Amino acid sequence: MPVINIVLSEAEHDQLLLEHAAAINAWPASGNPDTPPTFASWISQRMIHGEQDTGMNDIRLFNAIEKLVTSLPQHGISLVRTVLPDTGPDNPSQSLAQTLVDGLDLQPHYARRFQELFVHYLKNPKEIADIAQVGITDRAASALTEVHRQLMGRTSNALARLGAEKAIGRIEGATAILVGLDVMDRDTAKRCTNDFKAQAQAVKKSGWVGRIFGEP
Repeated sequence: MPVINIVLSEAEHDQLLLEHAAAINAWPASGNPDTPPTFASWISQRMIHGEQDTGMNDIRLFNAIEKLVTSLPQHGISLVRTVLPDTGPDNPSQSLAQTLVDGLDLQPHYARRFQELFVHYLKNPKEIADIAQVGITDRAASALTEVHRQLMGRTSNALARLGAEKAIGRIEGATAILVGLDVMDRDTAKRCTNDFKAQAQAVKKSGWVGRIFGEP
């Protein structure tokens, strides 16, 4: 057999040893009945086939996708299952896994490994909403703030008809809704209601004085 001598750096040699170890670890799951290749045999096959080493390519692709999926939550992103609530995660996960295996031309046994990975990290829409504590959009918040401002104006104009207590109750209720929706903070809400109370009580006092002393 011809002998080919290639000089490698220590770093390159160590990298090849790591890749060979990974291939050996993944060998039982590949379904190959043969014994795992020795380093010499593995490196010779790699030299002959270059980057067409199917086993190593499959390992690299699976590891890359696994790393992507497991790192999603760190970036505020999650896999979400949007099928009907009474449908379990196994079927959609299996379908997605098989699509990946077929599209990337991976060995068939990776479909099961992908499915298990997806089932572990999949969430339903409610879980996503709970985790993210989905709030109201800025556009909706602006619209609600404007509606609240208009309500205060109309209520101020109707103080004489509504009476102070009813008018104050209306503003307190509307303001409490904005606080509950995180559109308005509590300090702003308190300041808003206190200002309106002072205005309403001033109108009430003026009306009482007018009725007693005949003020226009």
